Amino acid sequence: MQDQAAAEQTWRAEGTTETFDLVVVGAGVAGLNALYAATDYLPKGARVLLIDQKQGPGGMWNTAYDFVRLHQPHPMFTVGDVKWDWAKPRDYLAKRDEVQTHLASALGPVSNAVELEAAFQQTVVEAEEVQTDCGYQAKVVFRPNGADSPTRTVLAPLAIHAQGLNYTEAAPLPLASSNVVSIIPQNLRQTLNAHPSARLVVVGGGKTGMDTILAALDQDPNRKISLINGSGTNFLNRTKYIPTGLKRWTKGELASRLFRDLALNFDGDNEDHTLSHLRTAHSTDPAGQNGTFLYGLQSEKERAEIDAGLSATLQDYLEDVTDGSNGPAMMLRNGTKTPVEAGTIFVNCTGSFFRGAQMADAIPLLSPNRTLIGVNARDGFHFLTSVAAFFMTHLFYRGELLGKGFYRLDQEALFRQNRNAWVGASAAQAYLNQVIAVQALPVTLLDRCGLDLDRWYPFPRRVAGLLKMKASAKQDKAHCCATLNRVADRFGIRCEPIE
Repeated sequence: MQDQAAAEQTWRAEGTTETFDLVVVGAGVAGLNALYAATDYLPKGARVLLIDQKQGPGGMWNTAYDFVRLHQPHPMFTVGDVKWDWAKPRDYLAKRDEVQTHLASALGPVSNAVELEAAFQQTVVEAEEVQTDCGYQAKVVFRPNGADSPTRTVLAPLAIHAQGLNYTEAAPLPLASSNVVSIIPQNLRQTLNAHPSARLVVVGGGKTGMDTILAALDQDPNRKISLINGSGTNFLNRTKYIPTGLKRWTKGELASRLFRDLALNFDGDNEDHTLSHLRTAHSTDPAGQNGTFLYGLQSEKERAEIDAGLSATLQDYLEDVTDGSNGPAMMLRNGTKTPVEAGTIFVNCTGSFFRGAQMADAIPLLSPNRTLIGVNARDGFHFLTSVAAFFMTHLFYRGELLGKGFYRLDQEALFRQNRNAWVGASAAQAYLNQVIAVQALPVTLLDRCGLDLDRWYPFPRRVAGLLKMKASAKQDKAHCCATLNRVADRFGIRCEPIE
């Protein structure tokens, strides 16, 4: 306490402390959803500060590869209930620049509700809870990217630190061979143009790898493309579960029911069984032997195009590419050495989330005196930080976040220990927290979460799904809690009720 008081005297004596009603750190989809939700509770004209390292809103969509597209139909990726300002088909998968533009547009409604100041290209160096003459407040210190000074210090009754996922931009694979080309997806198009006849080797079978294959085939259907697939990735079947036209009334299944299915199949110990069930019941490749799942969606058409366009698929991991007397050769983890043509392009599609050497800082979901909210994967409310930001903000302002049975989970720690257990646990947490949110929040507010994939279906089907959820809520919650408690004991990670 004495240290806190001394620190307070220092920054107060400098006369540089500014005050706001709310500070939001992070202008990605998570931070924007938190900001948008908070405007429901702030008075007209409240002073709000939005801080981000990027040059504008949109988070990772500012730096993603240019051919990336959404997994889901664009109406299901938004801020609050902000509608997309265009007349694209409802099932259109928006591209990078379209997504970034839409996310930036969400600041319009926010600016109409509060007095918003945006500070971009800024790095937060401190975010903590301090005691002041007005009680406990959040103190945030930030400065221009890459600079030691000047810094700005601000105080607010609440700061939402929407760090999101531990995203690390990919780097080219450090291959020993000087006779091949190593790139990241951001450099794909220009590299393909510069090497029109070169073979392409895609390293990584997740969504980035699938996007890369489709982009290369679109540019040149005759290019030879190989995939180093690791253990293989399962994708939810978008054709089956995001049906179009009249099938929205008769086919498919609500996302909430899918999560319930996964949650109830997992008991905290049987992750391999759960993944096998997911693959055979819900994926685009039910007969395959893919070993992981990262919540990606894929259509049957995309799956067929990829399978038809690949010259070879290797179910292994790339260790290196070396030069020998006969030219370059790939070294695989299983010990196989495979010759490749000189000039072959290797593109690193191994993923960008939870890939750094170090785990992200464990920012608490809520500070002891409730002045700092952390939206991140280390003390997570939902595996989608965008969904977490929307609900946590509403629940906090309504006094419903604590003591209701919601669970917190160290998503990143579990993912790094056992990816398949992470799938089961994240599904159990997501479904449990959704059931409790349905009980705690008005239906009108729930319907304003544009990120909810259930909104793809007509209203009567959503109502039927809601009634089913409520009917089985007691036993489903008991199962999910028991599962998550087992995960906590088994893996020694934070996975517990939010008290």
